[in-house]
Amino acid sequence: MHKNYRYTIFRPALRALLSLTLILPLLLSCAPTPTTPTSTPLPTSQTTRLTLESAAMDATVPFIVYLPAGYTPTQKYPVWYAMHGYSSSENWWLNDGHVGERADALMASGDLAPMIMVFPKTRYDDAKTIEADMADGVRGPSRMEEFLCEELIPYIDAHYSTISTAEGRYIGGFSMGGLFALQIGLHQPQLFSKIGAYSPALTYSDFSGDHFERWLSTDPADANALDGYAKAHNMDKLSIYLDCGAESDPFSAGAATLYDALMARGIKSEFHPHAGGHSLDLSLVDSYLLFYGGE
Repeated sequence: MHKNYRYTIFRPALRALLSLTLILPLLLSCAPTPTTPTSTPLPTSQTTRLTLESAAMDATVPFIVYLPAGYTPTQKYPVWYAMHGYSSSENWWLNDGHVGERADALMASGDLAPMIMVFPKTRYDDAKTIEADMADGVRGPSRMEEFLCEELIPYIDAHYSTISTAEGRYIGGFSMGGLFALQIGLHQPQLFSKIGAYSPALTYSDFSGDHFERWLSTDPADANALDGYAKAHNMDKLSIYLDCGAESDPFSAGAATLYDALMARGIKSEFHPHAGGHSLDLSLVDSYLLFYGGE
């Protein structure tokens, strides 16, 4: 009787163990396994909306990534970081500027080398942030600069097949985005090789004398040593595309004198005033793209 009692107690446990032995291999075969990037090229270009938790912005920042047709992890691609104007959003370049469509066409024709494009939500620091930053009398990097350079670029380089040197990284923007592109690109020449500023919303209208240095929050005394300036400040490998509306753009005077200041410092630049005012001229989008990756 004692033996039967023990058998009765353990028989259900034995059945359960036997069932688990039979089922476990099936469960393991159905479990998801880590996937590796496919080497099959994308048949068409692809845009993906993502977000990044940003300590610099103290917010969740949305951004969009464009991958060109034919993208494959087995090839390395240059990256253009494109920023929008003050009252717009991260999809502005795609929806209003039609830059994805134009990139598709230029790449299909062979005029533009395949590249990745990244469109982050762009915001200027509020007055309280600027005031706190200026407590020591010096304006440091904006939160947007910190987010882009310390958080977004490392994320993109870690998750996509990028050329992770300055030679394969570009920055550009319209209006407020153009201002950011100039300041970030000039502050961080070790990260970028090309800067595009389209009707940039410049905070200075006169860049003569040492105003360029003051605008960049660098040493004003540097304006007294223009000979060899670009090389001394690691800006000799930069190329800048600058434009503005020639008729009613409130920032046209500043753009013209900024161009003069850049040239005086030996920073390779081109200036293209165009018809119209402070708005994006869609007929120029091809020129913008070709500046970065024209074949």
